[in-house]
Amino acid sequence: MENGETSEKIPDGREVFLYFLLLGFINIGGPVAQITMMYNKMVEQSQWLSKDRFVKIMGFTHMLPGPEALQLAIYVGYLKKGILGGILAGLTFIIPGALVMIILSHLYVTYGNLSQVNDVLYILKPAVLGIIGAGIIKLGKAAITNARLAAILITATLAMLFIKIDFLFVLFLAGLVNLLLAVGAPRLNASLGLIPVFIANLKDSFFADDKWIQMAWLFLKTGLFSFGGAYASLAFLQRGAVDQFHWVTAEQLLDGVALSVATPGPFMLFTTFVGYLAGGVTGAVIATFFVFLPSFVFVILGAKYIEQAQNNRSVQAFLAGISAGVVGVILVVSLELAPSALVGAPSILIALLAFALITFLKADVARVAIGTIIVGICYAVLQSV
Repeated sequence: MENGETSEKIPDGREVFLYFLLLGFINIGGPVAQITMMYNKMVEQSQWLSKDRFVKIMGFTHMLPGPEALQLAIYVGYLKKGILGGILAGLTFIIPGALVMIILSHLYVTYGNLSQVNDVLYILKPAVLGIIGAGIIKLGKAAITNARLAAILITATLAMLFIKIDFLFVLFLAGLVNLLLAVGAPRLNASLGLIPVFIANLKDSFFADDKWIQMAWLFLKTGLFSFGGAYASLAFLQRGAVDQFHWVTAEQLLDGVALSVATPGPFMLFTTFVGYLAGGVTGAVIATFFVFLPSFVFVILGAKYIEQAQNNRSVQAFLAGISAGVVGVILVVSLELAPSALVGAPSILIALLAFALITFLKADVARVAIGTIIVGICYAVLQSV
């Protein structure tokens, strides 16, 4: 497939897919670190893409729910070899980390009650909460660009905290409100915007009283509606896997997030951990397949319409409202997870230190995560002496 820009020189398919396979093993640190690695390779070193093309692709992926780094990999594979190339690039990006996460999940289930494991997690979990807090700040700066969006964020947060409105309704209402205020009433009836909310809130018994189907539906919803990426997907698992089905506890969910930070691959691989705890290897495969499926579909089907979507004021206004609401969703879920991580003054200090390192000193998330793991291991060794 020609890219139409002489400054770009995407190599043969073998080199592209080997790169994403390698990246699948080494891309620790979440989406910012992963996208930085990809920019350095694709734009600066190998010139697979021009800076302008890279920025346009990132603008497209920012509009989509799900992990942006994965979607970027799928898009580059699609540019090289069409649909098959997009699928292969995405799979090579996911599979190494998913296999590592399944192994870690097995070890967690087998040895999770050991004091040494708990000692490591005692250090790692508050650091993860600090990383999430830093992520909220970064996402907030990107999403809140005017007073109207700030008001939507505050209203969404208060609605979820005190009125207990379902977060999906909050997100789509946030999008519709910003759409109406920014560009006026759309041509289509605004109530159509609530159709995804209705779909996402269908009772699980509508499908079947079967655990596998319930799991498939929960993780598919997570992939379909997690605007804001991995942090936003926490809300779905907190409400579904923890509150509704009781497959995992809030503490176990945070353990999964902690392991995901230390695992290569998309940050959303903590869904694989939750799937494993809920249903073993089969559950892990179901979770991984369905949570990432929408990313493949959205990128491959939407690649042809990237320019139209970016220049459509109504689409941009609706998504801007959702993005503002997402910041509130992540904030509320973080408050619910905090008691599992902050269990004393030392853990609070760890969370604040991780937050400060990333927010104020601009430390790389991967380095913070790896450093925290090393500290956790040293703490566990000292405790066992």
